[in-house]
Amino acid sequence: MFEFIGRLYTALAPKKNLLLVLTILVILVCGFRVAGLVVREDIRTMLPDGESRVVSDFELLQNAPFTRRMTITVSHPGGNPAEAAQLLAGALQGPVFPRVICGPGTDFSPHSLTGFIHKAPALLTRQDMPVLQEKTAPPHIRESLKDIFRMLVSPGGMALKQVFAMDPIGIRDLVLPKLAASSRLFNVRVENGVFVSNDGKHALVIAETEIPMTDSQGASKVMAAYTEALDALPPGATAILASGHRHTLANARTVKRDLRLILPVSLVLLAVLFCCFIRTRQGIFVFLVPVAVIGVAGIVTSVVYGGISGIVLGFGAVLLGISVDFAVHVFHALRQPDQSPAQVLVEVARPVIFGALTSCVAFASLFVSDIPGIRQLAFFSITGLAVSLFLSLVVLPHCITPASRSREPSPAISPGRRGNRRGIFLAWALILMTGIWAAAHTQINGDLRELGYVPQMVQADEDATRDIWGGMRDIAMVFALGATREQALEANDKVWEHVRANDMADRSISIAPILPSKKTQTDNITLWNNFWQSRTSATLASVDTASRTLGFSPTAFATFSTFITTPPEHITGQTLRKLGMSGILDMLMVPTGAGFSVLTLLPDTARASSLFSPQIEDGLNARFVSATRFREMLGQAMAADVLCFGTTAFAAIALFTVLLFRNLYQTALALLPVAGGVTAVLTIMYLAGQSLNLFHIVAIPLVMGLGADYGIFMVCRKDASLHHGTLKAVLFSALSTLAGFGALTLARHPALFSMGLTVLTGIATALIMALFVIPLLQGERR
Repeated sequence: MFEFIGRLYTALAPKKNLLLVLTILVILVCGFRVAGLVVREDIRTMLPDGESRVVSDFELLQNAPFTRRMTITVSHPGGNPAEAAQLLAGALQGPVFPRVICGPGTDFSPHSLTGFIHKAPALLTRQDMPVLQEKTAPPHIRESLKDIFRMLVSPGGMALKQVFAMDPIGIRDLVLPKLAASSRLFNVRVENGVFVSNDGKHALVIAETEIPMTDSQGASKVMAAYTEALDALPPGATAILASGHRHTLANARTVKRDLRLILPVSLVLLAVLFCCFIRTRQGIFVFLVPVAVIGVAGIVTSVVYGGISGIVLGFGAVLLGISVDFAVHVFHALRQPDQSPAQVLVEVARPVIFGALTSCVAFASLFVSDIPGIRQLAFFSITGLAVSLFLSLVVLPHCITPASRSREPSPAISPGRRGNRRGIFLAWALILMTGIWAAAHTQINGDLRELGYVPQMVQADEDATRDIWGGMRDIAMVFALGATREQALEANDKVWEHVRANDMADRSISIAPILPSKKTQTDNITLWNNFWQSRTSATLASVDTASRTLGFSPTAFATFSTFITTPPEHITGQTLRKLGMSGILDMLMVPTGAGFSVLTLLPDTARASSLFSPQIEDGLNARFVSATRFREMLGQAMAADVLCFGTTAFAAIALFTVLLFRNLYQTALALLPVAGGVTAVLTIMYLAGQSLNLFHIVAIPLVMGLGADYGIFMVCRKDASLHHGTLKAVLFSALSTLAGFGALTLARHPALFSMGLTVLTGIATALIMALFVIPLLQGERR
């Protein structure tokens, strides 16, 4: 089948000028298009998008309003932080931040309280009935009216006159705790209508935007609007920002800065290698192959995916080193004098094509990933390798002429001692078992935050926010789900009852106490009607007697009589909005793609997580989502990906290698660099006490594919007919790859650095195995 390459060369030789012109035109067009590539730094490209629990939890997190809210801490030493916070909130209000709050608002008033008391029949539960019964006792009524009388003669008491008239027995004492459950904030108190810290030194501003925190371009607009608003702060006042948008923008800028460094450094290192190894003008054609590959692969990937990730484009520096391998082997083969180019191409095409296939199948294993950025990286790499293979076998041969000097004799190959071979096998088996043991004990780190670049200033502000406000941003969320709003409220009632039964209610935030489902409200109203059916007359008589004794007018509590005798009504979301609770509703009632969800907020602790096992979640029709559990699940998914990527890649590489050699011993020799490279990576990670992150895992199939390439060429060189500068070509190929990954280690972004360090370690080991161990095992003494 490889004779086709020779026949293609012969057929194209008379038309080589046309072939070269067409190739140059395509490359130039792609080169011009590269400058206009849409580079996306959206973090969503590095997050799952399949149908796993990790994916669905992330989608729920995306729908939560907290992901679009910025927490701003305002301080003003020697001044009033509350006033400074109000000034900043006013400056932030606008198109980018349509909703900005620095306090509970002024829309909640005594009228709102009377409205809630009027809705008490729908809110009071069976657990409230014993307390309500105590409040209807005559001694309690007398004491309650005495307290009301004292408050009415105070300056602020008159503002509550309507509340007292409607509720002389203290039903509000049962309603107010339900309001607190929906508006509780950690380590926050209200002073003059502004959220302030417990020590009074800081004020809180919460700014909401419609721009997702994963949108890097949108994050730039958000940060620009925030920076402009800071001018409104009075002299001496400062602000600390904690926001996902800030992280996204920092990562986007870091990736761009790394790309401006990595790609030029890779090209320079590659040029240096060419000067050292290929000292001929024809070598420039070999150098142009990887340069062309980056442009073509980038354009094709951008067209297929509608853009290209900055992380993937950063991987182009690595592809520079990988894609040159095939061209180098073809170049060294064609430079041999007194050889027919067509025949040389037939001989070298076999290992080159199989080497390309092993690398491609290694990258193809990444397509099983749920992460779109990883799949995009696989497509980009396979496209680049395919373009490199085409240029190396079809176009490049027409630019290369044989060298004028005589061919160097092949190194003498003499049989090695059997004992040496046995010792090498034993030593290598020991190393391999060490690697397997290290792999079993290496931890998987699923924390996506560690894959992003966090500047010291950003981290310091996050820590300061946590110190001042406690765990306000470290919360877990329970999504009560339903196809309709009413079904979601019914599920939310069950969630709240579960939380309350496990003594977590005082540390949780929920609207279940003030907006139960209609079914729950109907049950509560039935309890209310049954309660007053036998107590109305006696209670009204006790109120009338006590009020006359204290000197109240006969009609002072007429509205109370109307309240307990009028048929109760249900409470709705619209009712709450009229009563000044719009902010709470918007925060805790979230539409989802499949319906509606109602949130309950809890501290992100092991205790909270233990309350919501998958079985309990199914029974409640709810989902518990927290950063801690998300990291745990992602770590488990990544561990499965390691097994899937590694097994798939190794099985495919082994299959292609068997098909190439049809000899188990030669196949084992060719796969030694694969085992060596992966073993080195896992062992060094374990000895260094480092956990494997997502991009370490992605790099392992690459180590496998490239290690197999080197093994295949070194095994093939045993055949004298294939001894076309193989040693030099393998060494150059490995060094060019190391140059690409060496450039990645200069990156500040953890994802690029992780890939660079992993493959740098693996490929260096694979190179040593290919150049030294394989020849010894083949029987070469030198």
